[in-house]
Amino acid sequence: MEAWFIQHFLNPTMAMGGAALVASPIIIHLINRLRFRRIRFAAMEFLLQSQQRNRRRVLIEQLLLLLLRILIVLALVALIARLILDPRELSLVRGVQAHHVVVLDDSGSMRERGGDHTAFENAVEVVRKLVSEGTRHPGTLQFSLILASEPEQPLFTQREINQSLLQEVEIKLENLRCTHRAVSLLPALESAAKLLTEQRGQIRHVHVVSDYRVVDWETPDPIVSLVKSLEQAGTTVNFVRTVEQSHPNLAITELTGDTQIAASGVPVRLTVRVQNFSDTAAKDVRLQVSQDGTRLPLTIAFDEVPADASVEREFDVTFAEPGKHGVVVSLQRPDSLDADNARYLALDVSLLNRVLIIDGDPGAEESSYLVDALAADPSITGYAPVVESVEYLRQRPLDEFQSIFLINVANLPPDALVPLEEFVSGGGGLAWYLGDQVNASFYNEALYRDGRGLFGLKLASAPAELPRDDEASPAPDLVLSDHPIFRVFSGQENPYIDAARVYRYFPPAEDWERDDQRRGDGVQTIARLRNGDPLFLTHRFGRGRVVSCTTTCGPSWNNLALYASFVVMQLELQKFIARPDRALPQRTVGEPIRIELDPAEYTEEVQFAIPDPAGVRVLRQKAVPKSVRAEQPGGSDDDVESASVDLVAELRDTDQPGIYRVQLMTVDQLPVERWLAYNVPLRESRLKVVPLSDLRTKLADTAAHVQPAGELQWLEGKPAGQDVRNVLLGLLLVLLLSEQALAYRLSYHSS
Repeated sequence: MEAWFIQHFLNPTMAMGGAALVASPIIIHLINRLRFRRIRFAAMEFLLQSQQRNRRRVLIEQLLLLLLRILIVLALVALIARLILDPRELSLVRGVQAHHVVVLDDSGSMRERGGDHTAFENAVEVVRKLVSEGTRHPGTLQFSLILASEPEQPLFTQREINQSLLQEVEIKLENLRCTHRAVSLLPALESAAKLLTEQRGQIRHVHVVSDYRVVDWETPDPIVSLVKSLEQAGTTVNFVRTVEQSHPNLAITELTGDTQIAASGVPVRLTVRVQNFSDTAAKDVRLQVSQDGTRLPLTIAFDEVPADASVEREFDVTFAEPGKHGVVVSLQRPDSLDADNARYLALDVSLLNRVLIIDGDPGAEESSYLVDALAADPSITGYAPVVESVEYLRQRPLDEFQSIFLINVANLPPDALVPLEEFVSGGGGLAWYLGDQVNASFYNEALYRDGRGLFGLKLASAPAELPRDDEASPAPDLVLSDHPIFRVFSGQENPYIDAARVYRYFPPAEDWERDDQRRGDGVQTIARLRNGDPLFLTHRFGRGRVVSCTTTCGPSWNNLALYASFVVMQLELQKFIARPDRALPQRTVGEPIRIELDPAEYTEEVQFAIPDPAGVRVLRQKAVPKSVRAEQPGGSDDDVESASVDLVAELRDTDQPGIYRVQLMTVDQLPVERWLAYNVPLRESRLKVVPLSDLRTKLADTAAHVQPAGELQWLEGKPAGQDVRNVLLGLLLVLLLSEQALAYRLSYHSS
C-alpha cells in the first residue's frame, strides 16, 4: 500500500495521513445521532406512524449526505497531496526525503552509437540530469551510483545531493569510460537492494539505466523476482532505456589459425570469421590486415554477408623473423559498434619447428619417408626433423620438440618411457607407426595399459595380411572419417583414396572392444580398413594428443608413402598433434592476467604493456609472495595454480581489447616477454533491443516503471497531473454544492 501512495502522489506522506480523515464525517454523523433525547408526548403514536412510513427515504438521504461529505474529504486530500493517475508522469526527484540509487549499465553493447551519441553517453546524461534536478531540493535527497561492472564498489554511496556533489559527479562522469565486457545487471541490482536494506523511514528509488538488449532479457525471472522483493520493501524501481532501436552491426568474431606451428619465412594459414547481427544483408564487406602495427597490402573481400549469418575466409601471413608477433584484422568501414570491428591474435614464431623421430629399425629407412614429407624444403614447411634411436629418449630433454614420432619401435626401457609420458602429458604430441620389430605384448602391457597409456589399442600377438579381391571386393582399402588429418582424401572421385593400398597391419586383440562408445576409454577411431579393423586412432594423454597407426610409415606394409597425398597427410598429422602451449593465449576482455614466478628463475620485477586508444600504457609491479597476495583485497591462494610458485603478479585492468605484453626479468638479467591477445565478447555484439511493449510485458507482474529512451519528464519536474487537478477542482465544487443542497433539504426550517 505504501508503494502505491509513493507512485501516485507527489506528497505521499500527506496522502497517507489524509486518508485517515475519511473517518471524520462518519464519526461526526454517529455523534450527532447520540445527541437526541427521548421525550414522550401526546402525539407520539401519530409521529411513530409517520416515521415508519418515511424511514427508508430518510436513511437513504442521510447516507447520501454522509457519502458526499466523505467524497469532499477525499477530493481535498487528493488535491493537497497532488494525485497522479499515471505514475509515468510523476517526477521522481521531489522535495521529500528520498534516496535515489542509480544502477548504470556499462557493458560493451552500451558503446553502440546512434547518431551523435552512444548509448552510454545517453545513460551518463540521465545520471547527470537526475543529480542536477535533485539540487533544486537541497537537504532532502540522497544519491548512490553503482556500475554494473563493479557492483561491489559503488562510485557514490548515500551522498546528499547539493551543488558540491553535482560538481563532483560532473568530474566523475566526464572521466567515466564504458567497458568492453559482458556484464549482468543482476549483481548490481542485488548490491542496490543490500544498500537499501537498512534504510527505513524515507522514500527509496532504484533507477536502472540500460540499453535492454534481447540477449540480456531472454531469462528475466531473476530480475523480476528481485524487483518484487524491492517493491515489497517499499522501493520504487524505475527502468530507464537509453536506446529505442538497434542499428546494423557487423563483427569480426573469430581469428584463428595454425599458430602453434608458426615458423619464420613460412606462410601461416589464418582464418577470419565475420558475422552479421542485422536483419538485412551487408554488401561489399572488406577487411584489412595489420602485422605488428603495419598494414599489409592485403584486402579480404566478401561480396555479401547474409542477414543473421557468418562467413569466413582463409589467408596467409608470413613473418620474416622469429619471435613474438601480433596480427589485427579489422573492418575497413566502421559501423554502429566499433569495439567488435577488430580481432587480435598473438603468435610466437619459431625459427623452425623441431620434430623428433625415433626409428626402431634404421636399416629399413622408413623414417626417411617421414623426413621427406615434413622437411623436403624446411623453408616451405617450417619443420626440422631429427632422427634418433631410442637411447635419445633416455639421455636428452624433450621439451624443445613440437612432437615425437615412434616408427617400428620394439619396446621402450622404463627410463625412456617415463620422460616420454611426461612430454606428452605436458602437451607434446606423439604419433606411432608399427612394423615387424614391434613387440605386441610390451605394447599391451606397458603402452596400452587398458586404455590409460600412450598407445591407442590392444594389439593381437602378430600382424595380419589384408587380402584384396578387386572383383569380389572392389572398395578402397581405407574407410576415413572427416578428421582434418585426412583432408587430402576428401571430395568425390578422389584418386588418392582409390589408389591407397594396405597389405599388412596389426589387428586388434580379439578381446578388445571395437566400438568406441561401448569401450568408453576416450580413444577415437578416425580411420578403418575395409574389413572394419582400426587403422588410425587418436586420444588424449594429459594435455597432449596421441595418434596410433596400425601399419607402417614406409612402403613395406602399404603404398601410402608412394603418393603425394602422404606428404599432405603427414603435415596435417603434425599440425594436429603439435603441442598447444606454443600457441599464445587468447582471452576475453576483463579476465585478469596472473603471472606466477619461480624466484629461483625470475626477479620480482614485472612490467605490463597495456594497449590504449592513445598508445601503450606501461605499468610496473613487484611480484609478491603468495601469502602476501592472499592478504590483499581480492587475493587468494586459489589464484595460484601451482603450489611450487612463490611469487605472483596480477593485472586486473584488462578491459581494452588488444595485445598485452608482460616483460619479466630472469635472475641473469635477461628479459623474457609473454604476449596475450584480448578480444571483446561475442555476446555484446548482439544489439537487438527489447521493444518497449515487450519489456513492459516482462515486468507486468511488478509495479516498476519503464521510461522510453530520450524522455526525461520523469525527472525534469515538469507539471504532472494538471488535468487531474482541474477535474478534482470541478468535482469538489459540485460535491460542495450538492452537500449544501442536500443538507438544507434534510434540515428543519420553521415556516
